[in-house]
Amino acid sequence: MDGGFLMVRKTSSFRLGQIGRDGSGAQHKQQQHEQQSILPHTIDFVEPEADHRMRHQRFIREQLHELEVKQSVLKRQLSELHGHRLADRLRAVEIEQRRLAGASFNVSRQIAGLDKLHGSMLELLEDVEAIQGKFEKTVPDMRREIAKVEFGVAQAASEQGLVREEVHNAAKSIQAVAVSVSALQEERDTVKRLQADVHELQGEMSRLRSAALLHRELAHNRLEKLEADSKTDYNNGTAARRLTELERTTKLVQQLESVETEYESIINKLPRDCSQIERMRTAGTANQPGDGGLYLIAPAEQHHPLMTQCFGEWTTVQRRQDGTVDFNRSWEEYAQGFGTPAGEFWIGNQALHHLTQDNCSRLRIVMQDIYDNTWHADYATFRIDSRDAGFRLELAGYSGNASDAFEYQNRMQFSAIDVDRDISNTHCAGNYEGGWWFSHCQHANLNGRYNLGLTWFDAARNEWIAVKSSHMMIARRPDCGLTGAAATELPPSPEPTSGLPVPMGTSGSPPRQTITTTPPSFV
Repeated sequence: MDGGFLMVRKTSSFRLGQIGRDGSGAQHKQQQHEQQSILPHTIDFVEPEADHRMRHQRFIREQLHELEVKQSVLKRQLSELHGHRLADRLRAVEIEQRRLAGASFNVSRQIAGLDKLHGSMLELLEDVEAIQGKFEKTVPDMRREIAKVEFGVAQAASEQGLVREEVHNAAKSIQAVAVSVSALQEERDTVKRLQADVHELQGEMSRLRSAALLHRELAHNRLEKLEADSKTDYNNGTAARRLTELERTTKLVQQLESVETEYESIINKLPRDCSQIERMRTAGTANQPGDGGLYLIAPAEQHHPLMTQCFGEWTTVQRRQDGTVDFNRSWEEYAQGFGTPAGEFWIGNQALHHLTQDNCSRLRIVMQDIYDNTWHADYATFRIDSRDAGFRLELAGYSGNASDAFEYQNRMQFSAIDVDRDISNTHCAGNYEGGWWFSHCQHANLNGRYNLGLTWFDAARNEWIAVKSSHMMIARRPDCGLTGAAATELPPSPEPTSGLPVPMGTSGSPPRQTITTTPPSFV
C-alpha cells in the first residue's frame, strides 16, 4: 500500500512539475515576479509564506529530478526488455498466424464439404421421397402378392399333409406287399420242397422196388440154404446160438431205452427258461445265484439242454459288447447258436423257436451308443417260427425310447450270408454282414459288423443310432401261466420284480438296476 501510494504521489508531483514547466509554470513565475516587485527589497525581511513556497518548490524539484532519473532508468530497461522479447513474440505471432491460416483453410474446406454433404442429403431426401412414393404405390400390389403366397403356403401344407398320408398308406401297402411277397416266397419254397420230396419219394419207391426184388431173391436163396443146412446140421447147435444172439440184442435194446428214459427225465427236470428259475428262486425251492448267473435250461420240446445267462426273469438271447465273436456266420450256425453266454452270444434260432413257440414271450432290447447314451425297446409279444418257416419273426406292442425300428422287419424270415430271404434288391446279410430278419436291410441290425455295423433307426430323429453294445432278452408275459409239468411243480407266480441289466462293456459283469414291470425311463 505504501509503495503504491508513494508511486501515486510521485506521479502526481511529476505531473505538477510538468504543469509548472508548461504554461501554468510560466504563469506562476510571473506571479512571483510581481510579488517580488511589490515586496520591499530588504535583506532582513522574508515573507514566511513565500519561503515556505520556495522550500516546497525546491522539494518538488528534487522529487521531480529523482523521478526523471528513475523514469530514464525504466525507459532504458523497457527498451532492453522490448529488444529481447519482441523477436520471439513476432515469431510466435507468425506461427499463430500460420496456424490460424491453416485452420481457416481447413474450416473453409470443411464448409465446402458440408455444402456438398448438404446437397447430397437433399438429393438423398428427394430419392427417399421418390422411393417412398413408389413403395406407397406398390404396397397394395405387395399385399395382394403376400396374400397369394400365404394361400399358396396353406395349399402346399394341405398338399403336404395329403402326401404324408399317401406316403403312410404307401408304406402300409409296401408292408402288405412285403408280407405277400414273403408269403409267396414261402409258398414257392414250399412248392420247391414238395417237388423235391416228390422226386425223393419217387427215387425211394424205385429203390424200394429194386430192394424188394433183391430181398425176395436173397430170402428165397436163404431159405433154400437153411433147408439144406437143416437137413445136414440139425444136431450141431446152430439154432441155440441164434437164440442167444437174439436175447443179447433184446437186452441191449432195453438198456438203451432205459438210458433214454433217464435222459428224458433229467431234461424234463431242468427249467425251461429264466422265468421259471426266478419263480423257483422266489419260492425258495432253488438255491441259485442272483442276476447275471449262468444257468442250464431246456426249452420245451428241445431234447438237449443249453447254457444261458439270467437277469431275474429275463433270459439272455443275444449280446454284443466288444467284437470278440464273429457274427458273420452261416444260416445253420445261427440256427444252432454260438458264442459264450457270459460274453458275446447268440442263443440260436432253434432255441428261440422252442422258447417262444407258445406265443407267451416278450422281448426287451437294451442298447448303448458310442456316446454312452442308453436306449431301450420293449415288445409285449415276441415269437420265432419254426425252421421250416425260416424262423419267421413275429412281434408287436412296442414301447421305449429307441423308436420302433424292428417293426420294419416284422413277419420276415431269417437271412444269413449263405441264405438271402429279404425283400431288398440286394443281399442285406452279404452286404452288411451278420444274420438278421432283414427286409430292406438297415432299419435294425444288431448282429452286423461290430465297428459301426450295429444299427438301429431312430424315426423320431430321422437318423441311425450308432450302437456300441446291445443286449436282447426274453421273458414270459405275466398274463401267461406255465403249462404241463412246470405248472404242477411251481407255486403261484408273485409280482415280477426283475432287474434290467445295462449292456456290458469290456469290463465284465454288468451293473444291476431294479425296476418295475413298466419300461424304465432313461436319462
